[in-house]
Amino acid sequence: MSAPLWTVAEVARALGATGSFPDTGIDFVTQDSRLVKPGSLFVALSGTPSGGFISAFASARDGWEFADKAEASGAAAMIVPHEIAGIRIPQIVVKDTLIDGLWGLARAARARFHGPVIGLTGSAGKTSTKEFLAAYPGAYASPSSFNNFWGVPLTLCNARPDASLWVVEMGMNQPGEIARLAELTRPTVALVVNVQPVHLEKLGSLEAIRREKVSIALGLPADGVLVLPAGLKASEWKGKVIRFGEHAEVHEVAHAPHGESWQVVAMIGKTEIAFSLTPGAPHRVQNALAALASIRAANLDASTLAIKLDRVGIMTGRGVEQAVGGVTVIDDSFNGNPASVAAALQSLQARNVTGGRRIAVLGDMLELGDDAPTYHTGLASHLDGIDGVYCVGPLMRHLYDVLPAGKGLGWHHDPATLKPGEVAGLLRAGDVVVVKGSKKMFWVNKFVPALVAALQAKA
Repeated sequence: MSAPLWTVAEVARALGATGSFPDTGIDFVTQDSRLVKPGSLFVALSGTPSGGFISAFASARDGWEFADKAEASGAAAMIVPHEIAGIRIPQIVVKDTLIDGLWGLARAARARFHGPVIGLTGSAGKTSTKEFLAAYPGAYASPSSFNNFWGVPLTLCNARPDASLWVVEMGMNQPGEIARLAELTRPTVALVVNVQPVHLEKLGSLEAIRREKVSIALGLPADGVLVLPAGLKASEWKGKVIRFGEHAEVHEVAHAPHGESWQVVAMIGKTEIAFSLTPGAPHRVQNALAALASIRAANLDASTLAIKLDRVGIMTGRGVEQAVGGVTVIDDSFNGNPASVAAALQSLQARNVTGGRRIAVLGDMLELGDDAPTYHTGLASHLDGIDGVYCVGPLMRHLYDVLPAGKGLGWHHDPATLKPGEVAGLLRAGDVVVVKGSKKMFWVNKFVPALVAALQAKA
């Protein structure tokens, strides 16, 4: 039987708590009382983030209000800001359960791990690249999209000390957040997957976005390695750099489609490596190259990862396909920005379609600031080979108005009132349709499942 992830006494010592605590084992750390299971440590966070962080999902209730539910679900102990009456399991009291509690434990977790740590960020493709890296044997990686001020420390707290590699994804909701997360994570390798016009409303310019992403290097030690796309400047970092992409140290030599899969040949330094990707797509090749470059930077064997890449599929909302009523629906609705929408259209163009059409249902790309209309009309340059486009949202009206004759299938102003049956009625057997937009456009409203249901009813 393997040793527990933590003991209650170890957590208490790490957080500087006074008093006596048992050596009860802890195998899971969570801030969500609904996820507590026997042997969990429950971290009771405030509903309003502390530490200057911002969350779009702030709660009107605080985590310690659910202490009784966590105890009933089998929690071994909990981190709280004050003693809670009626709770019988150990309570580790700290001033601030986020900064002093969760972040404090994350620092202790990082301090006891001496293997390679790859921290990654980027404007698009972070989670997909993280999933490629997670395929390395014995690796521990951030679950889902745990990439913010609570997701990153939870990743560190739950990472196994005996893992071969830690992979930690980092995102941002405000300027300066990447640097703080990087300094908490202290990666030995820092990867910037790409820099694209995302969060322009908050950051103001592409250069500001570049600075924010490259600030991940602030967490690197002097002998750390920064992994960058070809052509991206990062003069702020004076240490070692490995690049991926065209003409870079890690680059694609060739690829050959075989059905949904692509057989790819890449150069990793002076070594040629062949691998498969299922499904294959240009952006997935780039993400795979980023992962291979990071493994090389960590002094691990890139070929060991390469043979695992064909087992890495697509996460929910990021390109999952299903066939219904003769129509192939690609759910890429988890999020959308100019780079990821262009990538989705490029992948759709590359599809072999027999007896049907390539259709894109596109929703607004949000947080683009004053240049949002230009970014939306700019998608028109990515529509070669796309047979029809249905636009959703006020910003997508800018694209709809410049679509070539016969390519526009319709426009609807409000995703909340969009009837899935209306879109289903435009589709016919043999069509391949991709649904893509910012999270609030289709993902939050569960549009794709409703579209699938409408197609089933139509069949």
